[in-house]
Amino acid sequence: WPAPHLGKWKRIFEPHFTFESDFYLDKKRSVEVPMMHLKSLTTPYFQDEDLSCSVVELKYTGNASALFILPDEGRMQQVEASLQPETLRKWEDSMRTRKIDDLYMPKFYIATDYNLKKILPHLGINEVFSSQADLSGITEAKDLRVSQVIHKSVLNMAETGTEANATTGWSPVGSALILNPLRVYFNGPFMMIVSDTNTQTPLFMAKVTNPKGN
Repeated sequence: WPAPHLGKWKRIFEPHFTFESDFYLDKKRSVEVPMMHLKSLTTPYFQDEDLSCSVVELKYTGNASALFILPDEGRMQQVEASLQPETLRKWEDSMRTRKIDDLYMPKFYIATDYNLKKILPHLGINEVFSSQADLSGITEAKDLRVSQVIHKSVLNMAETGTEANATTGWSPVGSALILNPLRVYFNGPFMMIVSDTNTQTPLFMAKVTNPKGN
């Protein structure tokens, strides 16, 4: 697999501020996670009253940023259902630079595999999986076809930045919010979208329901 890409935060979380704190999976269950803490952060922020969620943008040192969406309790399904390009444009247009006195964000690691063999035929990619496959452009071996196409995504959230990796491999075979002061605490399920700021293209999207075992 290629080496992962590390996006460094423009304003890093100081490691000595990280502490153990409860992350609430639901009303009755919680887990203890390493909670990062950032003080006096000036960054784009929006309180979406219609969708009942808070939106915070953290910028990387390069041409990328991460959007963190924290739904109010019990509103995750509503936010997910509304996560369309129009919603992202609304947030982009509505966000204003604000001072967040305290931002709390859990450290987490996500690794997911997707089998694309069932998806690619819907896009018209069929022959490569059949006996008619012609892989002579990448190998001299005869009578090969593709048996599986696996897409692996990795997202590692830490104090200095986000380590992200998305790769695809193939296998050949023989034949909560308090204002004044503004304090945003990501201690419940939330979503994260990493985007290229030049093209406004989403690069990664993740739903974090349990930082210790997504």
